[in-house]
Amino acid sequence: MPRLQGVPASPGIAMGPAHRLSGPNFHVPHENIEPAQVEAEIARFNEACERAKERTRELRCEVESRLGSVPAKIFDPQLLMLEDPDLIEATLRYIRDSFLTAQRAFDLRLLEFRSQWLEVTHAMVVDRLADLADVRMRVLSALIEPDDNYFATEWPEEPVILVASELVPSRMAELDRDRVLGIATDAGTRTSHASILARSMGVPAIVGLVDVSARVDNGVEMILDGHRGRVVINPSDTEREWFRNRDVQLREVQKDLKELAALEPVTLDGTRLELHANLELPSDAGMAAAVGPDGVGLLRTEFLVVGMNVIPEEEEQYQAFKSITEVFDPRPVVIRTYDLGGDKFPMFLPLLSEENPFLGWRGIRIYTMIPKLFHNQVRAILRAAACGTVRMLLPLVNSVDEVLAVREVIAKAKRELEEEGLEHALCPIGVMLETPAAIAIAEILGRHVDFFSLGTNDLAQYALAVDRGNAQLSEYYDPFHPALLRLIRDAVVAARETGLPINSCGESASDTLGVLLLISCGLRSLSCTPSAIPEIKKLIRSIDLEHVERVAGQLLDAQTGKEVRERLRAAFGDVVDLSTSAGLSGSQ
Repeated sequence: MPRLQGVPASPGIAMGPAHRLSGPNFHVPHENIEPAQVEAEIARFNEACERAKERTRELRCEVESRLGSVPAKIFDPQLLMLEDPDLIEATLRYIRDSFLTAQRAFDLRLLEFRSQWLEVTHAMVVDRLADLADVRMRVLSALIEPDDNYFATEWPEEPVILVASELVPSRMAELDRDRVLGIATDAGTRTSHASILARSMGVPAIVGLVDVSARVDNGVEMILDGHRGRVVINPSDTEREWFRNRDVQLREVQKDLKELAALEPVTLDGTRLELHANLELPSDAGMAAAVGPDGVGLLRTEFLVVGMNVIPEEEEQYQAFKSITEVFDPRPVVIRTYDLGGDKFPMFLPLLSEENPFLGWRGIRIYTMIPKLFHNQVRAILRAAACGTVRMLLPLVNSVDEVLAVREVIAKAKRELEEEGLEHALCPIGVMLETPAAIAIAEILGRHVDFFSLGTNDLAQYALAVDRGNAQLSEYYDPFHPALLRLIRDAVVAARETGLPINSCGESASDTLGVLLLISCGLRSLSCTPSAIPEIKKLIRSIDLEHVERVAGQLLDAQTGKEVRERLRAAFGDVVDLSTSAGLSGSQ
């Protein structure tokens, strides 16, 4: 049966009939007006823009009331576009000087915008193009079909898996959650505004499937696995049974949540491992705390810049960090400073033309580009550290000089806070080990930091030279590759020799087979998505570390990722249920 590999955008499993969505295709012919009609046409355009802004504000309020303030911010860029002089004034000039209709003038200016943005290679441009498409449809709808809902569509009676070329934010916000089982799109990124909304709504979603909308017809049965980014079209009986079993298992875990949350992650031979939660939003803190983690192993702070065209204020960041710290106190909260660049470029950062953004201005390098960005965040973190146990984590560190520069920023922020009389505290500083270079000098870095965090997602990307967001290269992105085992082992050895704690916070720690791999490599502290914690606790309580250590030697002799997986299954299949393990590889 046809299987497609995309980019996992929102976790969950969905099974049901496909329903293809097609957006309004406004054809805007080249039409002129008489000079005497210019002022009336300008008035018509201004009115359409106001109507578009009004509807966008309504959507923002609706999303904020249902999902919270952070997802609602995704509509701010659209409001800014509708007030952008480069867009609005240029459109008015086309009406005045070239005697074009409002819709033709506006569409022409949008084509120019799109052309300019496409010259920039950053993946974040894809998100801005989606916003641009949304703005185009809202304004043209007001100009061409003012009485119609431009997203009107005929829905089948039963819930469906939506299939589309892409979903713009407005369309996502207007979906009826009760009638949508999942979402599969040709285009998009995990950080796109539509993906953020899908996660906030709890809708399983996969993006970057290239041509899924051309492969399925309405009513065709599909299985969508938002954990792995895989779509199965016309599944076999075996595939249906596998996914049903997985769905049943997840439901059973949810039923036993209270009991599992109270359990300690202790192996059969009495070794206590640490199990932390990864967080993406402050609103996730309560749910994450309920499953009984040892703390927050990774708080991704990029939620603060979603939809922002200015650097977030210190107070906003402080309040967000404080709220999470208070939920988990006295358990530790590891706050990773902004990991921007690559596929995450908020509107206040310049869109630099880079051949490969993932090898360009990313992570800690961004801080030298805009010092205020990092300075504000450091102040907020130091203030939050006075409210509980906080640790600061730095992304994409490759040299000691980068750490020393951060220490200087921290010292300056501390002096300022003392002078201003604001309560604050110093906190431990750690670095992400997510490049081969960082692992190679981990012993040196360890002289200047307090802890390590192993970023298995980016480590696989940089070690294997494979863009992890490129669905077409998924067969080459293998987290079980023997080279990665050796790198992880080297990181653990370096941590042991420097006497520093090390935690793994990548996606590998959310999958049973991945957890067994990490433990076999010597990791004793893991951080994963909160929903996976109960299942991982059960796994830990089913294994014996002596057995794990014997398996470790066998894994290092393996020649391929496939062989590593097979040896793990052979070694643990009798004591741990691995039937629903994702395997974390598109080649599986």
